[in-house]
Amino acid sequence: MKVFPVDRSTKDILKKTVIEAWPALAILFLTVLISVFFSEITFTVGMESIWKILLRFLRFSFILVVPIPLLPHVCGLMQGLLNRRNLRLIQIREERHHNRIPWQIWFIRPFQGIGLAMLIATKLITLVQISTSSAINSSVVLPPAQFQLGRFLSATAVAVTTSLLLSFLWSLDDLGIRQHNRKTGEIKIIGKYLSALLPILFGFYGMFNLFESHEHLLAARYIAQMVVVLYPPFLVMAVVHKFYTENRELLILNRLKAQPIVPIEEQELTIA
Repeated sequence: MKVFPVDRSTKDILKKTVIEAWPALAILFLTVLISVFFSEITFTVGMESIWKILLRFLRFSFILVVPIPLLPHVCGLMQGLLNRRNLRLIQIREERHHNRIPWQIWFIRPFQGIGLAMLIATKLITLVQISTSSAINSSVVLPPAQFQLGRFLSATAVAVTTSLLLSFLWSLDDLGIRQHNRKTGEIKIIGKYLSALLPILFGFYGMFNLFESHEHLLAARYIAQMVVVLYPPFLVMAVVHKFYTENRELLILNRLKAQPIVPIEEQELTIA
């Protein structure tokens, strides 16, 4: 008799996540290996860097993954904005993307997450700079030497916001959700540009501007270090999100109040 029974679907998701997130584990292993000798690459050096890197990975992954079960509630809140007047949400079944090819999960989505997180962080930093009327340098985004509660809370807020926003947009894309205008008949993709490459471009550009007092080569190195740190957690998030939407598709569709559109070919077969 199990004292703490675990749902079988949860076990399956964890097992599949470990298998499909192997690039994140590979980069994490290389990061740990390199950090033992070179601090310039990983922000830490020596044997103590092993547990610091692992703890950082687990912490970031946990913060990014925990909000995913809130996705149905987010969809329930957002559907009121998307289903209004002549606009309604529909599901085009043939445009669902459950079986995404690996490079989209391994490369595109983690970098979307990193770019969007950088974009939100730079906007937050700019807001603080305006409200305090003081200049802010690159030290606010580099890892501190010691734990700082304020930095931790702000980083957590950025991560949770990024996770919820991307989870919502990814779900619309994966489930083939489109917005239909009853009056004009137009069907459009929601968040077409936000969920594509623009977060990557604007996020990296905004972060690069924070290092304007540094040499371009040094700024590029800092950003590369941040990518190495953030890539594994965002890849884990992308994989977990994929399996979660597969298992909760009907719930998400009900919360979005999306009406499935049956292809004409299937309608003809049904009538026949």
